[in-house]
Amino acid sequence: MSSTGELQGSPATSTTASTHSDDTIGSRNDKLKCTFGFSFFDRLLSKCFYKYGKLISRHKLLFLIAPLIVFAVCGTGLSQLHIDDDIDTLFTPLGSPSIEDKAFAVQAFPIGNEGTEFLPNRVLDTFLSKLQLIITARDDGNVLRKSIVREVLELDEFIRNRKLALNSSGLSYSDLCMKWRGKCLPNPVVDILRMSQDGMNVSLTYPTFTSPGDGRERIVANQMNGVEVVPSTGVVTSAKALVLHYYLSGVPKDQADAWENEIERLMISRSTSDESLMTLVSCTSQSLATEVKHATQNILPRFVATFSMLIVFAVLSLMTNDWVVSKPVLGILGVISAGLAIVSSVGLLSYCQFYFNEIVSMMPFLVIGVGVDNMFIMVAAWRQLSLYLPVEERMGRTLSEAAVSITITNLTDILAFIIGATTPLSGVRMFCAYSGIAMVFAYFYQVTFFAACMAYMGEREARNIHCVTCSKVVPKRESSNSLYRLFCAGGVRKTTKNVRQDAYFHHPFMKFFRDVYGPFITKKWVKVVSIFLYAAVVCGSVYGCLNLKEGLRLQNLAPDQSPAWNFYTMYDKYHGSFSPPLHILFKGEIEYWNQTVALEIESVTRRFEDSDFTFHSGSADSWIRAYSFYLSKRLPGIDPSKEEYLRILQGEFLVDPNFTHYNLDIGFMTEGAEVVGINASRVMISTRGADSPVLEQVFVTTLRDIADQSYLDVSAFSPVFILYDQHIGIIPYTFQTLLIAMVSMFIVAMVMIPNPMCAVWVTICTISIDTAVLGYMSLWGVSLDVITMINILLCIGFSIDFSAHITYAFVICKAKDPNQRTILALRNLGMPILQGALSSIIAILPLATAEVYIFRAFFKTLFLVMVFGAIHGLLFLPVALSVLGKFIPVKEESGETFFESSREAGRQEERRRDYCYDNGKIAIADEEDEVVELFVSTV
Repeated sequence: MSSTGELQGSPATSTTASTHSDDTIGSRNDKLKCTFGFSFFDRLLSKCFYKYGKLISRHKLLFLIAPLIVFAVCGTGLSQLHIDDDIDTLFTPLGSPSIEDKAFAVQAFPIGNEGTEFLPNRVLDTFLSKLQLIITARDDGNVLRKSIVREVLELDEFIRNRKLALNSSGLSYSDLCMKWRGKCLPNPVVDILRMSQDGMNVSLTYPTFTSPGDGRERIVANQMNGVEVVPSTGVVTSAKALVLHYYLSGVPKDQADAWENEIERLMISRSTSDESLMTLVSCTSQSLATEVKHATQNILPRFVATFSMLIVFAVLSLMTNDWVVSKPVLGILGVISAGLAIVSSVGLLSYCQFYFNEIVSMMPFLVIGVGVDNMFIMVAAWRQLSLYLPVEERMGRTLSEAAVSITITNLTDILAFIIGATTPLSGVRMFCAYSGIAMVFAYFYQVTFFAACMAYMGEREARNIHCVTCSKVVPKRESSNSLYRLFCAGGVRKTTKNVRQDAYFHHPFMKFFRDVYGPFITKKWVKVVSIFLYAAVVCGSVYGCLNLKEGLRLQNLAPDQSPAWNFYTMYDKYHGSFSPPLHILFKGEIEYWNQTVALEIESVTRRFEDSDFTFHSGSADSWIRAYSFYLSKRLPGIDPSKEEYLRILQGEFLVDPNFTHYNLDIGFMTEGAEVVGINASRVMISTRGADSPVLEQVFVTTLRDIADQSYLDVSAFSPVFILYDQHIGIIPYTFQTLLIAMVSMFIVAMVMIPNPMCAVWVTICTISIDTAVLGYMSLWGVSLDVITMINILLCIGFSIDFSAHITYAFVICKAKDPNQRTILALRNLGMPILQGALSSIIAILPLATAEVYIFRAFFKTLFLVMVFGAIHGLLFLPVALSVLGKFIPVKEESGETFFESSREAGRQEERRRDYCYDNGKIAIADEEDEVVELFVSTV
């Protein structure tokens, strides 16, 4: 939109509300200095940046080229970029028991990809090469109807016999499959359905089925869901879904990947057939990883949209109808500066072998928003200085004000990322590492590259050069015709006795906050309404927090409606109550031949079987139990010695065809060719009931608690524990990180803003904003997971920005009336708060329509941070300060200055009455002073 601004005689930093609150030119602008106290650190930084800004003005080319050289060097690291698609690593907390248990099991037992004979219920890797299918009836009815069973059997034959062109001769599943006793492993449910169709008198029972051939009991619960049975017999009458597994083993990865890609393509093709009575969804071991990688790569077009939108926003924000003062090119360079930081950080960390991942791909949207906000701060500082100051002096004063503000803002953001990088969640750590380094680069390019660009633009402005045509023009008052005035004229006259030498811009939004919005919210009835509104927001926040859901589902990592998304969504719907088999791990040298130890092992096994998460007592597949029964027949009434126990175990028991599968469960200790002990073993047991994030957490903790009750070294492990562990740690990690971050921010506030009341208000607002974000993101359908945990960390940094600005502007204002202090604080800080929130929202806006949940969740939570931060900074906090402001003492300000233009400071001291509040009324500049009206494009 376009609105009217003023260029008139008035102090360059005129921000006060009464005759007692007038500033001299030596006093730094309150707006950009709102987060700093008159402390040693503040004055030291301001003085250093003042001299640094003048140095940049004298050596513009150096500060322009040197950062570009740094960018070029770091940018070459993009050639080393590696996208990490390891789901286990990304979301499993470092140091979790599941990582240690998996490492032990992988070292002690076969994992299933060796090509040797294996059983799928012993698999240790969730993403082992395989094809998984979920079959349901198209009408959502009984999937065991004969017509659908016929299709299921035909599909099974198709998968097993279809030859795929993986080499010159072609290979089928039978050539690549995981085998046991020389045959591909069947799906038990399919075998039972085939026997029934062939006329055999068999009945499918649930949850186990006794094979008519060998009398062995097989678990079928992992292949069926929505089951209805005859209560007395357990015979299945109907089922909603079937799950089929086709495992590969011992296949070169390129062939396994090729088979998975081709067979999944064929399954997708069959699933779209209108003639079929069944609905089919499929997934392979690499489906999710492939979708994650594609989602990471496909985010680039959305970042291009963000980049373009921010360029338009920046150009419009820096445009006026004065073609000299306008800085559209500087707006573009500001966005480019933030882009340089993103590329440099990714390149540098790629050199350092930091893997890029799906979570890190959201970092550019955050960093570019913060970088553009920093640009606005620097331009605002430049605008509020006298247009008649020399460029070198103006650059010094701009850096002394804006660079200090940017330093503190970036310091708090980087501190939040440093704290986030200490969490054990790998995804959060990697995001924080990339974001923290990107923030460092954003700050570096802001105070070098962008500052040099600003100095060049300042030289153009000082020479009255048109911002687009780069030709010298005359001021509007001297223009020869209306067209020239409209499209060419700009700048100010350099010599005239009636022109005030401290001409500056007075932005229309600052007038709006001072003359309209500020007086409105300080009315008594508005304060009452605001208090009730805040109470309603708090109630909604508390309600949302009480209904907060935890955990990240696997389908949330894939694009909506993709094959992986369809499969895992269907899996949660139909098959979530069944969990993969549990590995009860017995670690170390245990005397299995000792009867006391054997009884303890049996006791532990029974406690697991009696858990609410297993099917029934006696369902464990235990080599120890089977071997004990075998020994009771082999050596009745005799306790074997260690040597005899091991000899019979290895030489007789494990070679018996009925027990050979237990070779997969025992790790022997050897000395040469002789077996001298057992250093690892496991017992397998089927589990159920973990069909929600909360139950998954209870599932893991319950089974681990049972293991911890034994004096033996026992662990409970399942491949899915790698993913379930995120649910256990997410709430403790989140609140622990929040507490550390808030304490750290409070300390920073006390050091940099040495007013206890200000630091307290900043902390209160931070807690309030964080609570609101947590509560309302829950009501918006966002769960607490690693993505939202990242945004909670960001929330702290942004909350500091929103709350500290208004609070300290209120504290340092010398007006006596709390309402007037509130109005002036809003006048100085209302616009930058609103502008900062808008630029950040624009940066993340393209993520609102992303196909992947985690990107949408990032948008939702960061959007809530911006909205609630702005509401607190512009409404709730000002109202609170106006009510309680009488308890906050007025801070006296020193008139000392380290600026070198002392003669000009003296001249402005004589004029400091202009455009100030005088006992609640505005004092207008003298009539003979030149006043130039400008139309400033703002958002």
